[in-house]
Amino acid sequence: MTNDTNTAATGERYLFLAWSTYTSDRGTFDVWYDKEHIPQVMDTTGMVGAQRFVLDDTKPLPGVKTIDWGHLALYELNREPDAFREEVKRMLISADMVLPDFMVQPFKALFLKPVSKIHYGESWDPDPDRLDDRHLFFAWSTHTTDWDTYNAWYDEVHIPQILSVPGMLRAQRFLPAETKPLPGVEVPNEGHLALYEMDGSPSLFREECKRMLMSGEMVLPDFMVQPFGATFMAPASPWWPAQD
Repeated sequence: MTNDTNTAATGERYLFLAWSTYTSDRGTFDVWYDKEHIPQVMDTTGMVGAQRFVLDDTKPLPGVKTIDWGHLALYELNREPDAFREEVKRMLISADMVLPDFMVQPFKALFLKPVSKIHYGESWDPDPDRLDDRHLFFAWSTHTTDWDTYNAWYDEVHIPQILSVPGMLRAQRFLPAETKPLPGVEVPNEGHLALYEMDGSPSLFREECKRMLMSGEMVLPDFMVQPFGATFMAPASPWWPAQD
């Protein structure tokens, strides 16, 4: 299994997001995920790495629809996730991979494909150890305009404004991939995803975005359907890179 360090440079960055809740204590859940489940997933085709997140305690931005689907496992791949899906499905059917009884079923899961390049902030550092403390902001949206207009606004206006906030690492936009869902999961349908990564707590990010919105420096266009779904997430594990 190769850890493709060129993923960020090429933009071939696909995501598998798996949200879950559980009935065990948090310690048991964490140990199972980090010691058993993630190592199994790391052996699949195209895997770059994984990290776990939980809802951050930063206050939501004004006017958004806060989305809380529980614990998130974020898996990053360097190619379309079809082979990954087939290998995980095979392990589940053969019982090589077993989901414990304390994991509430069905869980939510989503394959995502990139629809923009990766945009880098001034705080970006390619050292993978810097990812251990990254916090995430998920902004889901739908729109009433054509895709060219939406893409241009996001990439040329909105993301550069967001990346001007101190501590921003990178941003990228995604849509649901054509890959079939894994059997038995619930597939959320919140539309387009803008994923923002920041170094440390999102508190400053929130305050700066709120200030820009209130001052009129940042304007959300009429074609963006309101309210949109958003979530701040904090790391619950280190970044686990796939091994060479």
